[in-house]
Amino acid sequence: MPVQWRPPNHIDPTATFTGVGGNPRAYWSGQKLLWSPRIGLAYQLTSKSVIRAGYGVFNGSIGILATNTNQAGFSKSTPIEASNDNGLTFVATVQDPLPKGLLAAPGAAGGLETTLGQATAFFAKERKLPYAQRWSLGLQREFPAGHVLEVSYVGNRNTRLRVTRNLSFTPREYFSTKPYRDQPVIDYLSANFPSPYFGLNPQFTSSTISRGGLLQQYPHFSNVQYDDPVGYSWYHSLQSRMEKRFSKGYTLQISYTWSKAMEATGFMNASDPMPYESLADIDRRHRLTGSGIWELPFGRKRKWGAQMHPALEFFAGGWQLGGVYQRQSGQPIGWGQPLFIGDSSTLVLSKDERSCDRWFNTAIFNRYSRQQLASNIRTFPYRFTHVRLDSQRRWDFSLIKNFRIKEGLTMKFRADTFNAMNEVVLRGPNTDPTSSAFGTITAQEPPRSWQFALSLSF
Repeated sequence: MPVQWRPPNHIDPTATFTGVGGNPRAYWSGQKLLWSPRIGLAYQLTSKSVIRAGYGVFNGSIGILATNTNQAGFSKSTPIEASNDNGLTFVATVQDPLPKGLLAAPGAAGGLETTLGQATAFFAKERKLPYAQRWSLGLQREFPAGHVLEVSYVGNRNTRLRVTRNLSFTPREYFSTKPYRDQPVIDYLSANFPSPYFGLNPQFTSSTISRGGLLQQYPHFSNVQYDDPVGYSWYHSLQSRMEKRFSKGYTLQISYTWSKAMEATGFMNASDPMPYESLADIDRRHRLTGSGIWELPFGRKRKWGAQMHPALEFFAGGWQLGGVYQRQSGQPIGWGQPLFIGDSSTLVLSKDERSCDRWFNTAIFNRYSRQQLASNIRTFPYRFTHVRLDSQRRWDFSLIKNFRIKEGLTMKFRADTFNAMNEVVLRGPNTDPTSSAFGTITAQEPPRSWQFALSLSF
């Protein structure tokens, strides 16, 4: 018998109202004591070399677990009941789409019947804060002429992340595990029967219900969800940095990070006991950045023009040029549940073959809409590490000038250009196999842009 998830003892999906029937006014029982240890160490190996290490626990806020007030009972919508027998007869017309009138919001008076026949959500009674553990170990070395090299290992582990759990699932033994469309299973679960709930409550508006709907947990609700803090993620990286400290009118810095980010923040199938571990969508395997500031050598206290006339200095002296370069791997492409008929190793196209008209190998997917998977247990990964969006490449520059008008009064001019080289960076491709645009890219990141600013400080 496949493993099926069951609500833990502290989870009661028969949602009730706070402050009613003896319930406390609070939505949940929060934590009263938090433990956040921090430790840092530094050891000087030589006069020019230092080893640094650190560890800390950082608690998140309950806001990460979603604190939006549940408005069930106090916010009411009236659905249009066009037909109660799947279109054989119609009870509503264009002139009178709501023959039974508007449904009034009952507040807490509806009790346990408030969301019958509808989607419902609730807060778990016991809520614990998410927390992150962070650690690092690095070596820093100073070289002549103000150069500093630093290499560090940095890690992070997030725990108790919010994951939306759907309790209204059909048990997995009724779903197909075949690697193709299993029409008998689809027909079996989609077959309609007279609804045993119709007429018991005005909110049960359909006289029929599918077999899958009858088999699912809590079939008297269309959907039951809550935020379960069972998610987690982890990150490992090698971070290096070379810096030329500011002297002789300029400073430079270059950094390189090699990293991997993983997460378990979603359920591949609603009946899965734990979230699916996957490459995170924020993963960027390689990231290279560089930045610099150069004080142009013209004007007062500069190499040339130190005795420049004040009027000429006002316009020609004191300029500062800055630049930032960024290059990083593209994020992994996210997938739905396509019907894969090939080898995943052939999914990536070579640079010569890849273009915005065909970003990956579309030939290894079944693209017939009538043959797509349904009522199947999903096994297709969320992401592949080797199939990614376009890499990020960008130069940004700034030009700054401070105009000293008089004592205590300064005007600052700044000009910035973003994506100065007007590098084309493509956005994500279409990943719907049944779409005629499957595998194509139709958008790009913003082109070159300019920004000018003038400010007065006093």
